[in-house]
Amino acid sequence: MDIRQEVVIGNQAIARGLVEAGLEIAAAYPGTPSSEILPGIVYFKEREGLKIHTEWSSNELCALEVVFGAAAYGGARAACFMKQVGLNVAFPALLRAREKVIEGGLVIVSCDDPGPQSSQTEQDTRLLATLFGIPVFDPASPEEAADVAYHALNWSFKNKIPVIIRSTHRVSHARQSIDMHEPGTRTVTLREGVCTGQGRQLGIVASGMSYSLVRDVIEELGAADDVSVYKVLRVYPFSEDLAEFVDTMDKVLVIEETDMVIEALIGNRPKVMGRADGTVPSSGEITYDIVRDMLSGLLQGQGKIKAFVPDRSIEEALADIAVTPRPPKLCPGCPHRAAFFAMQHIWPDAIYPGDIGCYTLGISQGAVDTCLDMGAGVTLAEGFYDAFYQDGKLIPILASVGDSTFLHACLAPLYDAVKNRKRFILVIMDNATTAMTGMQPTPQTGITVDGTATRSVAIENVVAGLGVKYLKIVDPYDVPLTIKTLKGAFKYLQGDDMIPAVIITRRECLLLTKGKAKDVAYPVRLEEGCIGCKSCFSTLDCPAISFDADAKKIRIDDSICTNCGICYYACPVQPEGKELKKFKDPGKTRSK
Repeated sequence: MDIRQEVVIGNQAIARGLVEAGLEIAAAYPGTPSSEILPGIVYFKEREGLKIHTEWSSNELCALEVVFGAAAYGGARAACFMKQVGLNVAFPALLRAREKVIEGGLVIVSCDDPGPQSSQTEQDTRLLATLFGIPVFDPASPEEAADVAYHALNWSFKNKIPVIIRSTHRVSHARQSIDMHEPGTRTVTLREGVCTGQGRQLGIVASGMSYSLVRDVIEELGAADDVSVYKVLRVYPFSEDLAEFVDTMDKVLVIEETDMVIEALIGNRPKVMGRADGTVPSSGEITYDIVRDMLSGLLQGQGKIKAFVPDRSIEEALADIAVTPRPPKLCPGCPHRAAFFAMQHIWPDAIYPGDIGCYTLGISQGAVDTCLDMGAGVTLAEGFYDAFYQDGKLIPILASVGDSTFLHACLAPLYDAVKNRKRFILVIMDNATTAMTGMQPTPQTGITVDGTATRSVAIENVVAGLGVKYLKIVDPYDVPLTIKTLKGAFKYLQGDDMIPAVIITRRECLLLTKGKAKDVAYPVRLEEGCIGCKSCFSTLDCPAISFDADAKKIRIDDSICTNCGICYYACPVQPEGKELKKFKDPGKTRSK
């Protein structure tokens, strides 16, 4: 048997386990931390010369329904992948899928984001799966994730019910050396509970990455013989062995991310410590330091170990180093920055419903006020319009959304806005990729996950087909034209049509254009003649622009500046900036 080892991230390990289990159909919508699973399957299928259908779906509901059709009615071994909030989109199909006896095998991989680091919520997929009676596994490492993926698809095929694998970003993006088997030859024996240690005063129950942290901390504290640790791999169905473990302990500490799932299943409140009694933080990622502080405190109280004194030498060495805070920003030269600048330049006090994507960072330019869920930028704009228009006011409302999110979640909302005669401006920021989650192709690019060309979808044709009449496409780098087009859109809203106006700002993401010839006319020399007003610094929030307090002028970081030239329009002393002033609204602004 040919077995070799390779270092991979957890998502690639999941992909490998599924491929080895005979995967036939795979679909996904990209979302961090799940984005690398489908490309991993493409890589392994091409390397092994296998026949596996792979696709980026328009959204998570489409992905789940595609694989459900293949597995439930077609008898195939199928899997779909998404992040935890993407499971909300797929929820209607998931509720029915769990009730069906499928003909093949179906695995749903939902990657959670404790913290959250790249999501609007840190919801726990294990809680949803347990609530609705769906088997769910919580692997603790990339190596275990590969074994779980292999086991889950085979188990689902044998038992004819869907299975969920719940990973977290620390598992999905950790690197580990794993065994690579020939497809169909992996031998997996998964124990539902692994108990280590001899202590009876304190028992620890943990799952996923929390378990890995517990094992590391116990080793560091030298407390391997003082506590007993129970590892939960299959969170649901609940194991009777776990109940027996709890009964034999004086006290039990449950460490899990992020909701009280195992803790709630155990019950037995007088004996159990965790999030319910405040021993474990009520929200957020469980880090190494959190686990160490919890365990050292409990073990010191039992007289098992000496007081833990952390090594603070690194912190002390860094204490005198001034580090400027760097909140998230749009990349230098990002076309979204130019679009947001144009919007804010005309209407500083407009209402700006935003959406999910890198363009959410328009908040730093004052051009994003809300971020609820994918597609909500359009529907919230509808609600804002209703709230003001019933009082006889037509105010500037500018919703912004990216090209991928528009096709994911905004078709029905935009049609709803046209049908119900809502007047607002929708700015679709088309940068030709799904930038925030890893540069995956979107439907309008006409490229599939494996790089082959297919039928592309023109956003402007979709928008026109939904009944929109005011539809313009502009290059956001042409700031004067963008401003003129935005003003024309608002003038249109004051007419008789009473439907939304749509502007598509179209320019490729700078990460896509690396290595290509830049179509700028001249390098940026904004420092020359700078009067220190900070207009460009404050209105653009560009990483390439900083303010030198000693020189009282701005500085351009040539190592990251893309020479897009947008900063000239924000400057009151440069020719381009002066020229832009003629577009500024002379009217009064209103307060939000």
